[in-house]
Amino acid sequence: MNRELDYSNYFSSPELLANAVLKQYENEIGNLEFPINPFKILKSLNIKLVIRNFKDLEGLYIPAINEDDIDVVAINFNRPLYRQRFTAAHEICHCIKDKNNAVICPINGRKNAIEKFADNFAACLLMPVKELEKQVNKYANEKGFIDLENVIYVSEFFGVSFESCVFNIAYRLRKIDGDTDGKELKKRIRKVHADKLREQFGIKNSLELTREIVDFYCYARPKENNATNIKFKQFLILNENRLEGVDITEEQVNYILADLRLNNNYKKYGDESDPNILEALGNIELLEYALNTKETIDIWKLQKMQSLLYKYTPYGAQLHFPRQENNRINGAETSTIDYRLIVPELIKVGEQINLLMDKKDLVSIHEYVLESIKIHHRLTVIHPLINGNGRCCRALLLWLLRLKNIPPIYIQLEDKARYIKALNKIDTKGDYDQLELLILEEIIHSMVIFDEKLEL
Repeated sequence: MNRELDYSNYFSSPELLANAVLKQYENEIGNLEFPINPFKILKSLNIKLVIRNFKDLEGLYIPAINEDDIDVVAINFNRPLYRQRFTAAHEICHCIKDKNNAVICPINGRKNAIEKFADNFAACLLMPVKELEKQVNKYANEKGFIDLENVIYVSEFFGVSFESCVFNIAYRLRKIDGDTDGKELKKRIRKVHADKLREQFGIKNSLELTREIVDFYCYARPKENNATNIKFKQFLILNENRLEGVDITEEQVNYILADLRLNNNYKKYGDESDPNILEALGNIELLEYALNTKETIDIWKLQKMQSLLYKYTPYGAQLHFPRQENNRINGAETSTIDYRLIVPELIKVGEQINLLMDKKDLVSIHEYVLESIKIHHRLTVIHPLINGNGRCCRALLLWLLRLKNIPPIYIQLEDKARYIKALNKIDTKGDYDQLELLILEEIIHSMVIFDEKLEL
């Protein structure tokens, strides 16, 4: 899209300006698809999107300071998905109408005329009135009104919050029956319990909306030794070990990592007898390898990864690759494959990895992530190692993500049940949505962590 087009004739009306932007966007991509993707519009306008851990801001817009610079829009990581989309649409207005002025958008406080205009623009951009009326009419009663419960379907179609959709239908279309005074309408909205209603109706739009953010986030990979990277590594090691039941404290992990960073001396732990410490040491080497190796990725590197994980334990040298007996995964609803089939199955996974490498620069981030978690899940079923499958398979996943310039992630201990449930959903239903959503959410979380120290 061409930002240099003169939109000034539309500055008198948020709806006229939104329609003009949508018209140009439609000319570029073909037919409009709903929900409208505001992040894609930002990219087409050559505006950098970042997400920040704001406390008091919905977002902000910072114009370029010279011809070598680029405009930046930042939105709040802590806000709901629907709000993040609305904020992105709101900032598009500032990028066009207020393009020479930095704009900060607080969460609370009285809004001035500029902010009110941008809010109305965002609503019109995400819910064009003609399409809004068309969708409302699908659920309207004989009097032309739509019940609040049915608004949930309309809000999901547009990818906006239930409250925002209700207010727009009430005030732009006049198709909400009863008392539509602002305070009273908010009371009526709260009584609907929109989140429970979505679950009851089987509506799930979170995955698609999360994909939008991941695909259009302008992530800058951090320098290897900055403070944020070091702190992240501490949480990564801690959660990876706790996820597998290794009894180690945050203080122990932090001490070991600091000691190794300063002295690079693993040998000093040679007399250590605590198996938890020894496995943590191996896990550190395993993750350092996965996150930094220049070797070509292939499935047979799992053998080396297992060796690194158990390098400091007395039984590490006794572990065979692949496993030589059948076993079962704790918490899984299906059995692992027969050990005699491991090698041919690993060959198939190796072919999947090669195919993914061939197309990694041709697919979107979310498409790449989905293929990566398919590989990850398949390895959990094959269960090629007698011990350390979880940590080694997740380390291989991190390696795959790194090759697409995706930051490392970790499954937090409190999300262990969700992670296992998502894997079981694939086992029993072939449904990857839950695992993909979990991984994408963690990717966004990591992007925010690594980016927060960078200047906007």
